[in-house]
Amino acid sequence: MSGKMNTNKNPIKIYLLFVLGICWALGIAAFCLQGNSKNILYQILQKGFTAFPVIAAVFTRRITRDKSEWRISFRIWKNKKLWAFCAFVPGILIVIGTVLYFALFPQQYSGVFDLGSLTGEEQVIHISNPLQFCVICVLVAAVCIPIQALELGEEIGWREYLLPKQIAEYGVRKGTLMNGLYWGTAHLPLICLGFNYSSENAGAPWSNMLMMMLVCVTMGIICSYVMVRSNNVMYPAIIHGVVNVIGEIPVFISVSGKNGLLGPNPTGLISMSGLILCAIIMLIKLKEAKIKSF
Repeated sequence: MSGKMNTNKNPIKIYLLFVLGICWALGIAAFCLQGNSKNILYQILQKGFTAFPVIAAVFTRRITRDKSEWRISFRIWKNKKLWAFCAFVPGILIVIGTVLYFALFPQQYSGVFDLGSLTGEEQVIHISNPLQFCVICVLVAAVCIPIQALELGEEIGWREYLLPKQIAEYGVRKGTLMNGLYWGTAHLPLICLGFNYSSENAGAPWSNMLMMMLVCVTMGIICSYVMVRSNNVMYPAIIHGVVNVIGEIPVFISVSGKNGLLGPNPTGLISMSGLILCAIIMLIKLKEAKIKSF
């Protein structure tokens, strides 16, 4: 038993040391510097955030001489129900959370979709009711189907490589929660530097960092669940991509144009309430018996 534990613990430590070391080293350096040097390091951290987990997984595999097969298959159509869930359900939950946020804070609803923030031109789409917002999100989801796996890099590191080892070491529920917590910890340098949240939020940057931890644990559970059920990292990558794409829409129909601790993006507590409920249900359903080939 102790041999098995050491076999799992060593790769976990190496992977985390690599990823967290790079993210935090770049983040601390950027925080301490000013001007162009600060901006360059921030851009390296932001642009490389998806690549670092893949590099860490390859690096750790080589050091530990892990020659097991990668858990990835592009034949996602073989499980149409799971693909449909990954491609559309997270987006629907984001829409529900966004509508709830604007229902509670109607003064934040602008009634227009500010395309200028995306295109650089003065262009808006008037949204007279929540149904139009839902239609826009559905259209975005449909258009983004070919690029839903853009977050494959992050998922290969955190869910394809690290998650199975954490589950083998700590059990499915604890391993899943730890996966989300460490994933969130890797995000913290970016959040501290102003990524995702408004610096005007009460208690920023600490409140923003705390909220991001909740986001990562929530999304980590959902992505881990589909990874356990499918043994194919493409499915959590689809979820990750959908959430990142559709999750950026709500702020463009808000008056402030800024993302707060409650919303409108699904990195706020109210707007991600549907995702939180989904994660709780999935965590309850995660059982050792569900794991077959990890």
